[in-house]
Amino acid sequence: MPRAWIVLFALVAATLPIAALNDGDATTASAASAPTPAPAPQDPPAPPPPPPPIETRIQWRQSVAHGTANVGWLERGVILPERGPGFYTYDPYTQTPPNRANRRNGTAMLVRQLIDLGRWWEHEHPDGPRLGIGDLSLDGGGSFDLHASHENGLDVDIRLPRADGKEGQSNPANYDRALTQALADRLVGRGAEFVFYGPNLDVRGPRGIVMVWPNHDDHLHVRFPDPDGRGN
Repeated sequence: MPRAWIVLFALVAATLPIAALNDGDATTASAASAPTPAPAPQDPPAPPPPPPPIETRIQWRQSVAHGTANVGWLERGVILPERGPGFYTYDPYTQTPPNRANRRNGTAMLVRQLIDLGRWWEHEHPDGPRLGIGDLSLDGGGSFDLHASHENGLDVDIRLPRADGKEGQSNPANYDRALTQALADRLVGRGAEFVFYGPNLDVRGPRGIVMVWPNHDDHLHVRFPDPDGRGN
């Protein structure tokens, strides 16, 4: 090849872009400089499903309250759950929740009454403390420590609502009179046979139903009638 052509070829080659001489390198450089795409937005985690209705967590049975609350026994009792809408249970020995299962037995009628009471309380006081439910009856009923009654599944102890809004042991110095009266009125309206309260409390109600009873200054003792001897 003539020398002039060699020189001309060299000049042309020198002016070509480097990328034109190496397609692979150009592709690599272009890919390396591309911006990283932003991550796709993710949906927030789904909220946990609501708990099943409390009624579905109870073993319902056709209960029979035998004898009287003072001398009686309970056939096929139903266990009140340790907590539910508007209520919790507490152990009378420790005054802390929950109460033991063998102390939470009642007729099906009584258990339904307490579930309805808790729902009413939650509706009336959605931001307030729950009702504290103490002893009902033993499994099978009969003689019950700490009690002269509670033997046939028709009795229940309910803590006095406290004036400070806390859930805990109550007494004549810290109970809320207005809320306690509203609770007693609701119980009477739901057909309670007796609502006993302590001599140092101020609770009003129909004569012969709402009445003073010794050793009841920290709770209401409620008894529902069971005229046919069977729970609902």
